[in-house]
Amino acid sequence: MSKHLTSLTEFTTFGLPARAEQILTADSAAVLLSHWQAAKARRQPVLILGGGSNVLFMEDFAGSVILNRIPGIQVDEDEVSWHLHVGAGENWHDLVCYTLDHGMAGLENLALIPGCVGSAPIQNIGAYGVELQHVCDYVDALDLRNGTLQRLPATACGFGYRESIFKHRYRDG
Repeated sequence: MSKHLTSLTEFTTFGLPARAEQILTADSAAVLLSHWQAAKARRQPVLILGGGSNVLFMEDFAGSVILNRIPGIQVDEDEVSWHLHVGAGENWHDLVCYTLDHGMAGLENLALIPGCVGSAPIQNIGAYGVELQHVCDYVDALDLRNGTLQRLPATACGFGYRESIFKHRYRDG
């Protein structure tokens, strides 16, 4: 490991003392891809981290941690519904609050679930009878192997109880 390690403590909910060789921030898919490719070119382990609520560092990480901070909430409305396109780095609970503040019902049962929006489809988050699969039309997924952005309809995401294709088929990029 490098002598200049950076603390990961503030980026996880457990807040345990752990460090990484490098911590980078991605505010767009292009930046995330660039950071990923650079780490891979250095043959360095790489981890994309959202809210840090589903990870426990027991030791220092000998590689690059990319913080997913891709922002944005775009709302399109028609006669019967709202359609939101949300950046993967947005905080999930903040999104729920945003929808409630703007009179958009549907996500309130999913309040207080920790993490970022980009992690929600991986786990098919859910609470009180509502799961992401019930409110999700599609997921835009960045294929880190070839740099392409794919729009997957919810029916192609393999959603099940705390399950999706992102946990398995797309796990490593």
